[in-house]
Amino acid sequence: MPETIFTKLKNNIPIKYRLAFISAIIIGLMTHMYVFMNRLPNHDGLINIYSSQAKVTSGRFFLGPAAGISSFFDLPWVIGLLSIIFLALTAVCIIALFEVQKNISIVLISGIVVSFPSVSATFSYMFTADGYMLGTFLALLAVLLNKKYKYGFLIGSILLCLGVGIYQANLSVAMAFITLWLMVDILNQKSTLKQLGAKILQSALLVGIGMVIYYVVYKIYTSLFEVQMTTYQGLDKVGSLSFSDIPDRFTLIHEQLMTFFFRGIIEVPDSTNFLEMLNVLIFITLIVSTIGTIIKKEVYKNIPQLILFVVLVITLPISFYIVYFLSPDVFYHILMVYSLSTVFIYLVLLYDRIDHIKVGVLERLTSWASVLLIAFTIYNFGLIANIAYMNMEMRYEKTVSISNRILDRIEQLEDYDDIKKIVTVGRPTMYSHLTSKVIPDKIPSMVGSSGEHFLGDVLHLQRVIENFLGTRIELAKTDEAEEIKQTTRFKEMGKWPAKDSVQVFDDTVVIKFTD
Repeated sequence: MPETIFTKLKNNIPIKYRLAFISAIIIGLMTHMYVFMNRLPNHDGLINIYSSQAKVTSGRFFLGPAAGISSFFDLPWVIGLLSIIFLALTAVCIIALFEVQKNISIVLISGIVVSFPSVSATFSYMFTADGYMLGTFLALLAVLLNKKYKYGFLIGSILLCLGVGIYQANLSVAMAFITLWLMVDILNQKSTLKQLGAKILQSALLVGIGMVIYYVVYKIYTSLFEVQMTTYQGLDKVGSLSFSDIPDRFTLIHEQLMTFFFRGIIEVPDSTNFLEMLNVLIFITLIVSTIGTIIKKEVYKNIPQLILFVVLVITLPISFYIVYFLSPDVFYHILMVYSLSTVFIYLVLLYDRIDHIKVGVLERLTSWASVLLIAFTIYNFGLIANIAYMNMEMRYEKTVSISNRILDRIEQLEDYDDIKKIVTVGRPTMYSHLTSKVIPDKIPSMVGSSGEHFLGDVLHLQRVIENFLGTRIELAKTDEAEEIKQTTRFKEMGKWPAKDSVQVFDDTVVIKFTD
């Protein structure tokens, strides 16, 4: 009966899964409440306040149905809650995948899952965030099914196809967690070499079949709707990477890893932030803990498995950035590197396998270091998220304020009643030391939440004026705008905020920000 469902769930779901779910919900809400309780759009959010999220041309054929769970409206609180629930389920999958035992390990892993900077950056694109988080959950669920069942890779491949069909970076998520699962399996000496070979083959089938299904579904979609792949992120050039490009890919991966983990230390030592200092200590602890585990578990005696472990470690960065090898024009940004969270999760897993009864001095030190460093990292991830959200609020205020000034200037023109269309040239220049210098130096590069404003082009200004200021002005056609730009009158116009930087050409108002 319906009234007994919660009792049955409570009795049948192991307590560690409940702890993972609840921990993720609590830490997730504490970290991201700021953005859930406010409307803080970015440049894409302005034009997606209501959107079907039909991104077939971007290869994201399942994004529309996934994001449609919360309706096609940009509803921060609803989308935020669903996103945290999907992340909490992701945390449960990770706990099950690695058979995590210690309660503190479960809480720490859940904290990483919901607070990692990729999550915060995704919330700057709030209108689509729940779809993206569902994609991450599907990718982890696919890996879990692949591990638990002999033919789990069959159902898993369908789930992986759907996850990648929401966002292609989920391929990196799946591959990174598969690699980490195999690494931990070797360290724990749970499988023979033959069993490891079977797991690798099964995982290869998971990814291979999943990508074949993805390709077939994509071809069906593009044929039915007669669309072509967008040029964004080199999606139209997938499969065209040449052998001569491969060395550059490895160089780029190295640069990306160094930038994410140690940017300030390498590039500008004076601007080194807390995260980068933590990362140095985390990598030292990781190396020491890994070597200690190899010695204590006598992995070094099993040379083939030790070699396989080293190979997995070396190939892990490829898993992080696998899409680099699919297209010559792709570039990973912060939304695409959720797979890097495995580095932090790996440290927790090493701690989780330490027997608290038979421990030496080194294990005591690494245990305390692991727990404290990850706890501080989660706290710092929360700070990074809220600094990013603060920046979003300030640039939202700046955007609406300057848009209001522009509309006020337009309304004061003598020809205001004749205006039907709008054209802008360039984008407004705005600067504050806080948002242009201080914040970017103190947090990772947060695509979607960084910058002074989000008036990238005339469409953004038009949407602010219409949706936030209540005045409807149509966009001029491209050829009409180009014709205006060729006139002597336009060329003699001053640049904003000069008095003559806003003028009317027939029925079109022109705002000149730059030449």
